[in-house]
Amino acid sequence: MMPKRRCHESGQAMTEFVIVAVLFLIPVFLIVPLLGKYIDMKGAAIMGARYAAWERTVWYGGSAASATWPGADKSDAAIANEVRARIFSEGAGIGANDKTAGNWSGQGRKQAWTNRDGGAMLPSYNSVAESINNGDTPGIANDVLNLLVTVANAVGPFSLEMKGLYSADVSVTANTLPINMSLDNDPGQAFNPGTLVFSDTNAILSNAWSANGAAHVKSQTEGLTPTSIFTNPVIKTIWDIARITLGVAAAPELLFLELGKVEPDVVPPDRLVSP
Repeated sequence: MMPKRRCHESGQAMTEFVIVAVLFLIPVFLIVPLLGKYIDMKGAAIMGARYAAWERTVWYGGSAASATWPGADKSDAAIANEVRARIFSEGAGIGANDKTAGNWSGQGRKQAWTNRDGGAMLPSYNSVAESINNGDTPGIANDVLNLLVTVANAVGPFSLEMKGLYSADVSVTANTLPINMSLDNDPGQAFNPGTLVFSDTNAILSNAWSANGAAHVKSQTEGLTPTSIFTNPVIKTIWDIARITLGVAAAPELLFLELGKVEPDVVPPDRLVSP
C-alpha cells in the first residue's frame, strides 16, 4: 500500500506545481523584463533631473538669474537637448554640439526600451520633457540680506544674486502594448497600462554670489566703496583740479592720491618676489 500512496502524492505535487507555474511563475518570468525597463526609465529620469539642475547652477546667467547679475547663460532648450543626447541615447559620447541636437545621438534611443513587438517605447525625441525653475533662496536670512542689498544698491550700485534655488523636472513618456489578460478572462478587467509617465524632480541650493570676471568685481567693489563717487567723470574732473592745485601749493602727496580707484587682479609690487 505504501508505494501506491507515494505515487499518488507525487502525481498530486506535480499537478500543483503545474498550476502554480501557469498562474504565478510564468507571468512573473514574463513581467520581470518589462519591470526592468520601467525601472531603467525611472533611473534615467532621476539622472536627467540631476544633470539639468546642476547645469543650471553652472550656466546661471541670462534668463536663469536676475537681470543685473551677469553669467554664462545656457538656454533651457540647450540643456534639454544635452539630457536627451547624453542620458537617453544609446552609446553616445559627450560632444560640444549636444546642446543643438535635434534627435537622439549615438545609436539612437535606448535599444533595450522596446515592446514585445519590437516597437520603441519612446516614440519620439520629445518623449523626454524637461522644465527648469530658478527661484529665490528660501529663508529669513535671505530676506534680510535682500533688504540690505537693496539699500546698498541705492547708494552703490551693488547687487547680489538672490536666486539660489535651482530645480529641474524631467519626465519620460513611454508607450506600452495592451496585455489583454485578466485573472477571470474578462476583457473589461484586462490589465492594459497604456501610456506611462516616469518623472523626477531634483533641487539644488547654490551660492551664486561670486562675481563674474574683473569688470564685475570692480563694479561690485565700487558699490561698497563710498569714495567711488570720485570716479564719476564730472566729480573726478573737479577733484583733479583741486588735487593738483593743492598739491602744487601745499601738499605734493595729493598729486598721487586717487580716491575711489579700484583695480582688481593687480598684485602690489611689494608682494612680488623676484625669481
